[in-house]
Amino acid sequence: MSKHIIIIGAGISGLTAGIYAKRSGFDVTIVEQHSIAGGMCTSWRRNGYLFEGAIHWLTGSSPKTKVYQIWEDTGALSKDVPVLLHDPFRSIEWEGQLIHLYRDIDKTVSRLIALSPGDAKLLRRLAKDVKAVTKMTMPVFDLRGVKMKNPKPLGFGYMFKMLPAMPAMIKYGKISCAQFVSAFKHPAVRRLFSMLPGDYAATAIVSTLATLHSGDGGYPENGSLSMVHRMAKTFTGLGGKLMFNTHVEKVTVKDGRATGISAQSGAIDADAVIVTQETIAALDKLFDEQPGDEWLKTLRENTTPAVCTFVSIGVRAELPDNMIPEWELETPITFAGQTLRELSFNSYRRYAPKGGTALTTAFMTDTYDFWKKAKDEGRYEAEKQALSEQIVSALCRKYPQCGGKIEVVDIATPLTYERYTGAYRGSWMGVMKPGARAGLMYPGYCENISGLYFAGHRMMPPGGLPVALTSGRAAAQLVCRQFDTEFK
Repeated sequence: MSKHIIIIGAGISGLTAGIYAKRSGFDVTIVEQHSIAGGMCTSWRRNGYLFEGAIHWLTGSSPKTKVYQIWEDTGALSKDVPVLLHDPFRSIEWEGQLIHLYRDIDKTVSRLIALSPGDAKLLRRLAKDVKAVTKMTMPVFDLRGVKMKNPKPLGFGYMFKMLPAMPAMIKYGKISCAQFVSAFKHPAVRRLFSMLPGDYAATAIVSTLATLHSGDGGYPENGSLSMVHRMAKTFTGLGGKLMFNTHVEKVTVKDGRATGISAQSGAIDADAVIVTQETIAALDKLFDEQPGDEWLKTLRENTTPAVCTFVSIGVRAELPDNMIPEWELETPITFAGQTLRELSFNSYRRYAPKGGTALTTAFMTDTYDFWKKAKDEGRYEAEKQALSEQIVSALCRKYPQCGGKIEVVDIATPLTYERYTGAYRGSWMGVMKPGARAGLMYPGYCENISGLYFAGHRMMPPGGLPVALTSGRAAAQLVCRQFDTEFK
């Protein structure tokens, strides 16, 4: 009789772990508190509009990368799934002209040097560093002691290939995005590269530019929901069981072994449990006595949650597709004690009714406490309405054809993310601060509780979908190692 594995969470990690565990011969049940799979990798529909809530560019979308094979194994990507490489990647308005950030770093740099000759030396240095960082790709490897049907050794060659990237990664890892941007003389160049919060390590910018330059970082056609649906279909097609609307209350532990879960619908026994719910929230909620492993304490201490306020607008007007370039606001937007002086949108005509456009934008600062206080004091809906009115006013001032044509405004706060996914502070990723240790991987298992494993974006800072994916695969390998089973 096959061993029974329970996986908590049907996000990218849970589905990946489930698919590999099923292929390796286990009986697998995934329990999910929401009514659909996907976790943070999701989109939502409102009044005929589809709003892309997760993927804007995906690491591993290029078949040249190691991670692509894992996306392919899970059904997320295939040769039948077109991947869109939007170019330019980012644009801003500056004194009546558009300044573009292209996928090709040489093209970007040459245009910026023409705009700002005084930044030429720094821009050429950046191009050289970006090309070096393209050598550093996300690894896919097998855990020690696992029987492998198709082994993927990391090998010395991978490490040797990465060496040219190390000086640049070390250099940019010591400074913040704000410090990186401030080094440029021209204000338009500074604005163009101000695409991430200023307190992130500058490696985030350089790594993004390297991903784009390498031909990776595309957008799978039809986006997050379709990708997750393909993964869920792969899992159930293998015979896996998906249980939705199932709230897990506790992981049951007996005599130093995980023996199943306790849910609102009843207890479910298992030979092993993989927890893919956001790790910090899972530790706080799912255990009568938290596992005492040092790596879990380190994970908690090192985690700075990435949080956003996500705004979706459906307008019955044809606006520029793929992206609305960032523009300076005549009247700044104020909320949560912040003043926002620029605004931009991702735009999707294909996700809107005929003649319309679906728009999304995200304010990437930690406003969890602001929204929590507003909720506690009964001001939550009023604050959302106030923010909504400011954004709509700015949009209609810039694009007058939107006046009277706004059909949907939806604001997802950190509390929204928390409610739907159970994530700590509604966090969908982590923040890598300057000086933080790069390449840190947490083991994902507990020394004193056998059969208990963890996967998810917290397993390797700063996280993201590729980490969710590869950690799910690693968790399935840990289960195979426990039961001396070949990983397939």
